[in-house]
Amino acid sequence: MIKIMNIILWDRAFSLEVRYDCYEGENIIPEQIKIVEDFESHLEWLQKARKQVEIYCKRDVEADDKNYKKDNIFSYIKPEYLFVKHDEVHPRVALMCKYRYDLEHGLAIVFSADGDVSVGIQDIIL
Repeated sequence: MIKIMNIILWDRAFSLEVRYDCYEGENIIPEQIKIVEDFESHLEWLQKARKQVEIYCKRDVEADDKNYKKDNIFSYIKPEYLFVKHDEVHPRVALMCKYRYDLEHGLAIVFSADGDVSVGIQDIIL
């Protein structure tokens, strides 16, 4: 079971904690382990996700007159950890980020086992 994942995310190195979604007394299920392994072996999913993140954030970023690094994704998001959903049918892993334009809800970049990517507030995975 992976506890820390070292990844290169859009040309920057990160060591991210891997947090498994389990209630007290629940064990990590094989699907959670598999989706983390799939994610780790398909880091090209992150490149695909970048464009979707930029589209999702575009309106907020363009409206911010104080953000002079509009093309630098890290001027408005900060990766915090990976969250692995406890779901046997639809396993997913999410890159959970702080988001400059929604400090309360943050930003989640959700990866499904088939490589689909969703971007939204963290509530889409929690």
